[in-house]
Amino acid sequence: MIAQIPGRRMTMLASTALVLLTFLTGTLWSQVRTPDAGVTTVGLIPVPNWTATGTVSFDLSTFNPLTRVLYYADRNNHGATAIDTKTNTFVGVVAPPGCTGTSCPSGALVIPDLQKLVLTSRGTTLWIYDLRVPGAEPLTVSPVPNGIDELDYDPIHQRIYIGNTVAPFFLTGIDLVGPAAGTVVASIPLAGSPEQPRFNPVDGLIYLTIPSVGLLVIDPNAGPSNTFAVADCGPQGNDIDPVTNTILVACVTPTMRGAQVMRLTDGMVLKFWPNTSGIDVLGFNPNNRRWYTGSGSNVNDGGNCPSINTGAAFPVLGVYAATPLGSTENPVLVGAECSGRGARVAGVDPIGNNIYVAVAQYPADPSSATTGQAGILVFNDSTATQPSPARTQAALGSNGIATFTFQGHTVNVFARLQGLTDGSSRLVVTTTVGNEVIDCNGSGSQAQCAGTLIGDPLIGGTVLLGNNGRILSKGTIVATPPLLVTGLSFDSTSTRIGSAYTATISGSNLTNQTFFDVRFRAPGSVADNVASNWQTGLSASHSVPAGLPTGAWTITGVRAHQDASDHTGSFVPLSTTITVSSQ
Repeated sequence: MIAQIPGRRMTMLASTALVLLTFLTGTLWSQVRTPDAGVTTVGLIPVPNWTATGTVSFDLSTFNPLTRVLYYADRNNHGATAIDTKTNTFVGVVAPPGCTGTSCPSGALVIPDLQKLVLTSRGTTLWIYDLRVPGAEPLTVSPVPNGIDELDYDPIHQRIYIGNTVAPFFLTGIDLVGPAAGTVVASIPLAGSPEQPRFNPVDGLIYLTIPSVGLLVIDPNAGPSNTFAVADCGPQGNDIDPVTNTILVACVTPTMRGAQVMRLTDGMVLKFWPNTSGIDVLGFNPNNRRWYTGSGSNVNDGGNCPSINTGAAFPVLGVYAATPLGSTENPVLVGAECSGRGARVAGVDPIGNNIYVAVAQYPADPSSATTGQAGILVFNDSTATQPSPARTQAALGSNGIATFTFQGHTVNVFARLQGLTDGSSRLVVTTTVGNEVIDCNGSGSQAQCAGTLIGDPLIGGTVLLGNNGRILSKGTIVATPPLLVTGLSFDSTSTRIGSAYTATISGSNLTNQTFFDVRFRAPGSVADNVASNWQTGLSASHSVPAGLPTGAWTITGVRAHQDASDHTGSFVPLSTTITVSSQ
């Protein structure tokens, strides 16, 4: 269970602020006051074998939106420590066989659409677990380039890309499905030791930080396509906002210690902040469109938080906000919240809007390295998230339209596609929980995609249409008026076998091209049945065929949709009755 921490912030007297001169190519370092981030410190989750008086070693974290379990690469326990983010409790450890090295495991990544967990060893081995089969042995992939470490998932190719930290350096691609599953299918030479690769759902490219090079842009089908030389930054941790197509990058050089945001269309640096330096791993929450930085070795005394006992670092959680949709402003620094010794990895649960930071000591103690507690520190950010429109769409050029509709707490997805080449197709949708995948079924040039999302479609985000491993088209997610049914009436309360009656549907945003399904009950029955595409248009005549049971027929619900094949929405409940007689 989570350990409650009294008070939400420690305060200390700040040193006199000095003047900070910031340039795109360098920064004259000084202490810069930092605002309070306004997040709540929830408490600390104890982890077995972690103590403030011992050694606590950990690395990357990753979140499973389906189960709401967050995994930390836990070197004390030589496995992935699992945290239930619904209850903020320790669940257990996924321990790969042979993971005994001091840096094992290193990388950790959940693949949501495949429900796989990938762990890297920082050696020449990685493990792939099937989370749908608890207790099953992992698939072991070895050998891979030595020092295998940070990774990300390309949902178009259903492939992971991993960097290694021992020369020679590569970005290694391993397929997770298909005939080459579990094998190396790409090996891209790199000019330096890589940090974090990120799949960008805006363009389908991989963006990889290499401290000695800059930001490398990689086309999965063609290899490196561009390099953004990030002057005097030494870029490391990073994550992408798909709405503005910008990336927040950790800078670690002596004169550029902090965070900077870059525009991915051209690599332009839009803003630099020295306030939360010493960043290793940072994460983006698409639900509230905020970045969170693990700034465990932050050297900037922002005036709010204590240092560790050496006095050289002021560990904080940094919070940055992306630009609101439609704004021309730059992202902003929200502020910082006190964290603990070694708090260099920030993980995010975008469903609960919680942030998780592993620490060797909390609270940080300027006078001792052995006080406090070790564990996973939990913060909550109550900042408002995007509204959930009843209906959104993304136009995919000449290939079709992806439509998203709400049914209770579920988001239904539907698309009928054309202009494809024969082979597998899928939609990659940016949502409030990350990149989600909807598989499509079809043959030849046509396919139909239907499924549900865990999160909400991210307004201003992107839908990519992948076909045979290539991006065929993409569209921006926009809110669209819902097809709203408010009533159904008949031109008569009764009719007879062999005759006809007219049904008229009322509502908003309905046209003569709108399709209507009805839910109904036959005479004497309490069971609901469905007639798909019962009517097209607001008013239509319906014949009463011979053999139809006589009595009262009741329509209990109507569903409107713009595509004849789309029956994913919810019914609007109503009650309208017509009586059928034999004469």
